This record gives sequence, C-alpha cells and structure tokens, in this order.
Amino acid sequence: MKQLNEKVAIVTGAGQGIGKGIAMCLAKRGVKVVCTGRREAPIQQTVAEIEELGGQGLAMTCDSADRARVEEVVKAAVDTFGSIDVIVNNGQAIVPSAPVEDTTYENMLAAWQSGTIGSLNYMQAAFPYMKEQHEGRIINFASATGMFGIAGQLAYGSNKEALRGLTKIAAKEWGQYGICVNVVLPGAESPAAKAWAEKFPEDMPYDYLEIAITADGDGARRIVAHSFGSRSRQLLCVWANDSKSRLGKCQL
Repeated sequence: MKQLNEKVAIVTGAGQGIGKGIAMCLAKRGVKVVCTGRREAPIQQTVAEIEELGGQGLAMTCDSADRARVEEVVKAAVDTFGSIDVIVNNGQAIVPSAPVEDTTYENMLAAWQSGTIGSLNYMQAAFPYMKEQHEGRIINFASATGMFGIAGQLAYGSNKEALRGLTKIAAKEWGQYGICVNVVLPGAESPAAKAWAEKFPEDMPYDYLEIAITADGDGARRIVAHSFGSRSRQLLCVWANDSKSRLGKCQL
C-alpha cells in the first residue's frame, strides 16, 4: 500500500471553500493534486499556492456532468503523475431554494448532474486504474441538508441523499478491489456556507465548530470540538491510529 505522500488525488471544486482547503491539506502532506473546477482562475490560484509550498499540482477546468471531460481529467492525472489514487467529489452546483411544489425541473437537473451524476462520472472514470492497482480511495460529499430534510432544499438535499446511497452501494461492490468508498457530511465556514447561513439562519442544522486534533499517549489522534452556537447538536468524534479506530458521540 502506498504512503500518503506517494499518492495522486483529484479534488473537484478546488478553487474555493472546502475543496480548496482539502487540496491544500493534501498538498502539504506530499500528495500530488489535480484541482478541477468550472472556472479557471480560482483553480490556477490554488495550484499556484500549492507550488509555493513546494508541492505539485495541475489545474484543469471541468464540469463534472461532462463525462468526456471527466475522463480527460482522470487520464491527465495518470499521464502527468503516474496514477490516480484518490478522488474527492466535493464540487456541487448551488441552485435556488424553493418549496417542493415550485422546484423546477431545470434546478433538479442542475443539482443532480453536478452532484450525484458528476460524482459517478469521476468514480467510473477512475475505477479501471484503481482496480488494476488494487487500491483506491473515493470520498463523496453529502449534506446535513438532505439528512435533516431542510425545507426549501429539495433539489440540493435529495441529490445529496442520493450520494449517500451511491457511496454505500459502491463501497460494497468495490471493496473486493481494494477501493474504499466513503461519504462525509461536512460543515465548514466556507464562503458559500456563510452566505447560506446568513440568508436562512433558522435552518442551519448545525453550529460552527472549532476543531483541534491532539495526540493521545498511544499515538491516536483525538478530535476535540467546541461549539460557537447555542443549540444542542450531536457530533461524532473519531479516535484513529494505524491499527484501530474508535467512534464516540457527544452533545454540543
């Protein structure tokens, strides 16, 4: 199995927010990062910052709904850096909020094409390479918006719930090939999240957290969270090291 600093990752939506943060975090740990997004300038800026750190990156514009272009991105990653080991399906189009009866076909299509279908495009494009090397990591992004059923978010939320189903099925089917498929429901103070929270403060399903990672005596890493909100929410806390992981739950 490769070490993290030997791997090549594609991060979608890497020009800003969570996607940029992930791309920078991976690059700091030696991962070669292919940064994609629909606009060239932001992803070029991310790659420039990666290179300033001494890392290696490649910027490629891509609409994840464009299957042919997705295949070009994956092939470019392999041709440039020698493999594709990690896919982070972070990119997602944000569509206007609307009640169920007023949600348009166009907005449903935009949310699903950029989210569930776009993620599937990257997964299927990377699959032959990951299967051949019997190793791969795919991280999909869902949302508390779908899990909690936030009113007015049919297009976005239903798409994100579909991503959870896609992830679970792919994990069961592809585990035999050494491909690990996971889904996360992130909460971060990104520009998009802040704008949404300011517009719909009562619909926020979680409070912003300050996260600190500390080491236990046995080398495990402990995630400690502090809430800046007034509501009580559940948080899953994970302790992990090379041999084991433990899952705990706390109230904020």
